[in-house]
Amino acid sequence: MKNNLLKVQPNGSRLRHVLAYDSKEARVVVFSMPSGSEVPPHNSPSRVLLYCAKGEGKFLKGKDWIDVEEGDLVACEPLEPHGMKAQKDMIVIAIIAPAP
Repeated sequence: MKNNLLKVQPNGSRLRHVLAYDSKEARVVVFSMPSGSEVPPHNSPSRVLLYCAKGEGKFLKGKDWIDVEEGDLVACEPLEPHGMKAQKDMIVIAIIAPAP
Protein backbone atom coordinates (compact mmCIF):
# COMPACT_ATOMS: atom_id res chain seq x y z
CA MET A 1 0.00 0.00 0.00
CA LYS A 2 1.25 3.47 -0.89
CA ASN A 3 -0.07 6.84 0.33
CA ASN A 4 1.26 10.32 -0.36
CA LEU A 5 0.60 11.88 3.03
CA LEU A 6 1.34 15.43 1.89
CA LYS A 7 -1.51 15.56 -0.65
CA VAL A 8 -3.91 16.55 2.13
CA GLN A 9 -3.36 20.32 1.93
CA PRO A 10 -5.09 23.01 4.02
CA ASN A 11 -8.05 24.35 2.07
CA GLY A 12 -10.03 27.28 3.42
CA SER A 13 -10.58 27.59 7.17
CA ARG A 14 -11.69 24.00 7.88
CA LEU A 15 -9.56 21.45 9.65
CA ARG A 16 -9.58 18.15 7.77
CA HIS A 17 -8.23 14.75 8.60
CA VAL A 18 -7.70 11.57 6.60
CA LEU A 19 -7.20 8.06 7.93
CA ALA A 20 -4.11 6.98 5.96
CA TYR A 21 -3.56 3.59 7.60
CA ASP A 22 -5.37 1.50 10.19
CA SER A 23 -4.59 -1.84 11.78
CA LYS A 24 -4.66 -3.18 15.33
CA GLU A 25 -0.92 -2.41 15.63
CA ALA A 26 -1.02 1.22 14.48
CA ARG A 27 -3.17 4.01 13.08
CA VAL A 28 -1.92 6.90 10.93
CA VAL A 29 -4.02 10.06 10.64
CA VAL A 30 -3.05 13.07 8.51
CA PHE A 31 -4.39 16.43 9.68
CA SER A 32 -4.66 19.41 7.34
CA MET A 33 -4.78 22.44 9.63
CA PRO A 34 -5.34 25.94 8.27
CA SER A 35 -3.75 28.78 10.24
CA GLY A 36 -5.73 29.40 13.44
CA SER A 37 -7.30 25.94 13.60
CA GLU A 38 -6.79 23.56 16.49
CA VAL A 39 -7.40 20.07 17.80
CA PRO A 40 -8.44 20.50 21.45
CA PRO A 41 -6.59 18.69 24.22
CA HIS A 42 -7.55 15.04 24.64
CA ASN A 43 -5.85 11.77 25.55
CA SER A 44 -5.55 8.24 24.22
CA PRO A 45 -4.82 4.88 25.80
CA SER A 46 -2.08 4.52 23.15
CA ARG A 47 1.25 6.24 22.49
CA VAL A 48 0.81 9.14 20.02
CA LEU A 49 3.60 10.52 17.83
CA LEU A 50 2.88 13.95 16.31
CA TYR A 51 5.00 14.90 13.30
CA CYS A 52 4.87 18.39 11.78
CA ALA A 53 5.29 17.71 8.06
CA LYS A 54 4.54 21.29 6.97
CA GLY A 55 4.00 24.68 8.55
CA GLU A 56 4.32 25.94 12.10
CA GLY A 57 2.30 25.70 15.27
CA LYS A 58 2.17 24.21 18.73
CA PHE A 59 1.74 20.68 20.04
CA LEU A 60 0.44 20.05 23.53
CA LYS A 61 2.36 17.40 25.48
CA GLY A 62 0.97 16.97 28.97
CA LYS A 63 0.68 20.52 30.34
CA ASP A 64 3.23 22.12 27.99
CA TRP A 65 2.61 23.72 24.60
CA ILE A 66 5.70 23.15 22.43
CA ASP A 67 6.53 25.32 19.40
CA VAL A 68 6.94 23.13 16.30
CA GLU A 69 7.96 23.62 12.69
CA GLU A 70 8.53 21.34 9.70
CA GLY A 71 10.42 18.22 10.70
CA ASP A 72 9.62 18.32 14.44
CA LEU A 73 8.34 15.20 16.21
CA VAL A 74 6.73 15.10 19.65
CA ALA A 75 5.98 11.79 21.41
CA CYS A 76 3.09 11.59 23.88
CA GLU A 77 2.82 8.70 26.30
CA PRO A 78 -0.44 6.76 26.83
CA LEU A 79 -3.09 8.88 28.61
CA GLU A 80 -0.91 12.01 28.34
CA PRO A 81 -2.98 15.01 27.15
CA HIS A 82 -2.10 16.17 23.64
CA GLY A 83 -3.48 18.62 21.10
CA MET A 84 -2.43 20.89 18.22
CA LYS A 85 -2.70 24.53 17.15
CA ALA A 86 -1.71 25.80 13.69
CA GLN A 87 -0.01 29.21 13.51
CA LYS A 88 0.73 28.81 9.78
CA ASP A 89 -1.02 26.29 7.53
CA MET A 90 0.15 22.98 8.93
CA ILE A 91 0.12 19.31 7.98
CA VAL A 92 0.48 16.94 10.94
CA ILE A 93 0.94 13.20 10.73
CA ALA A 94 -0.24 11.43 13.88
CA ILE A 95 0.91 7.87 14.48
CA ILE A 96 -1.05 6.08 17.19
CA ALA A 97 0.23 2.72 18.43
CA PRO A 98 -1.38 0.45 19.14
CA ALA A 99 -4.60 1.61 17.49
CA PRO A 100 -7.20 2.39 20.16
